[in-house]
Formats: sequence, structure tokens, C-alpha cells
Amino acid sequence: MNPVRAAYISCSCLIALGLILTWTTGDTHSALIIFPLMAAAGIYTLSPQIMWWHWMRNPPDLPTQLAPLLDRFDLYRRLDLAGKREFRRRTFLLREATHFHGQAIEEIPPDIKIMAAASAATVGFHREEFLVGDFENIVLYRHYFPTPDHEVLHCSELHEPDGAIIWTLNVFLRSCIEPRKYLHLGLYEYGRAVLLLEPELRAALGNSALDYQQVECISGFSETALKEYIGLEELDLTAISLVLYFTHAEEMKALQPKAFGSFQEELTPVQDN
Repeated sequence: MNPVRAAYISCSCLIALGLILTWTTGDTHSALIIFPLMAAAGIYTLSPQIMWWHWMRNPPDLPTQLAPLLDRFDLYRRLDLAGKREFRRRTFLLREATHFHGQAIEEIPPDIKIMAAASAATVGFHREEFLVGDFENIVLYRHYFPTPDHEVLHCSELHEPDGAIIWTLNVFLRSCIEPRKYLHLGLYEYGRAVLLLEPELRAALGNSALDYQQVECISGFSETALKEYIGLEELDLTAISLVLYFTHAEEMKALQPKAFGSFQEELTPVQDN
């Protein structure tokens, strides 16, 4: 049972008991009214932490109608039943730990939240501590956007000072639905976040990162197309290589087996260790 709801019910029962006793006996039972009210106020203030503690110990599964979205992620499809259950658990917790903000967007669709959380779950599945550090904010625009760091119009950015990832909503969604036609922006930016959190991982993967010619041979994404697609001149080849490891695994294994082996060694999921 939801612990916050259970606590509210308990406090309500005590308050009701105090009111009934006060009415029937004529004596004021203030302790049964004031203390539960104070407790309820404390529970309200701490409800996010209480729910997080509860979810870490009793993580609910994703709603049935949202779980099929995870089949868009190759890693999820390759996992066994226990692995899939852990992936869904992490996706749920990452969704709850992330703050979504829309620019001229009134409500963020649930499938967008799942796609973002599943992206984070994918690139961090090798990590026991799967939360992505301080990168807890996602900002979504309806169109390509400029920022103080990049004044040109672009569709994807990792803003480290604010712990934020910024996307153009429809471009992000399209990349998640068709990752073999478009560079998966969820994996790209969360990959960059994980590489920032783990400098030793960046160093290890950087030694095996693909160059633009190898990226094009594996995926068909040319350097020019990638830069026009994202809207920035400088892209992170290590993060792009990380994306292709998840979205074009067979091609990468066949055409760049040494790089694929290095990535596989570093990104082995927890359950396989």
C-alpha cells in the first residue's frame, strides 16, 4: 500500500477519534487532534522522500499500456525475464526522479517520459548506481532552439551547470521510434551524461571510439547529416559510438569488431557480471 496514503488514513482516524471523544465525553482530547495534524503536515512535506524510499524497496512495474514502448530499445529486447524486470524497475524510478519542463508545452506526454527514462536506463544499465547524478531536468521545446552556450538553432543539448538535457520534442521522439534512421538523441545525451560522471569510462571508450567515416559505414549517418540534424558543428564521437553500440550492434560487431568488443567489455550489464 502507498505509505503516504496509509499514514494520512491513520492520522485521519486518530483525528476523527479525538473529535468523537471530545463530542461524546465533553472533554477536549487535543492530543488526538493536534499531534496527528502535525504528523500529517510532516508527511506532506516529506512525501517525495517517503515515496522514493518505498519505491526503492517495492518498485512497481510500468503500466501495461506503457511497457511495450520499451521494445523500441534493443537492449531491453535482448534481456532475459529477470533483466527485463530490472530494466522496467529502473525506467520507473528514473522517470520519477526526473523533472520534465515544457517550453510552450502544457503537458508532457507519458510516452515521452518513458522514452527519456528508458534511454537513461539503457546507457547506465552496466552501473549498480543507475541514477544519472545531477542530471535530473529535461526541457522540451516544440522547435529547434538557441541557448546561451550555443546561439545557433539546434535540437539537442546537455547543459551541465543546470543538470539539464534539452531536446526538441518531435525530433527526440522520432529518434526513439526510428533509431536506425535517426541518431537516438536519448541515448546520445544520456550517454554524454554518464561519460561525464565516469571519466574513466570515457577514457576507456574514447580509445575505441569510431571516427565519422566508420560511423557512416555502420549506420549511414554521414558527418554532414549528423551536424545538420542536431544543428551543432562539434559533436561527441565517443557518445555517438556509444549510441551505435546499442542501436546498430550487429553492424558494429561485423565492421568494427575490436571497437565493439571494447564497448561490450565496458558496458556489460550488472546481471552478467
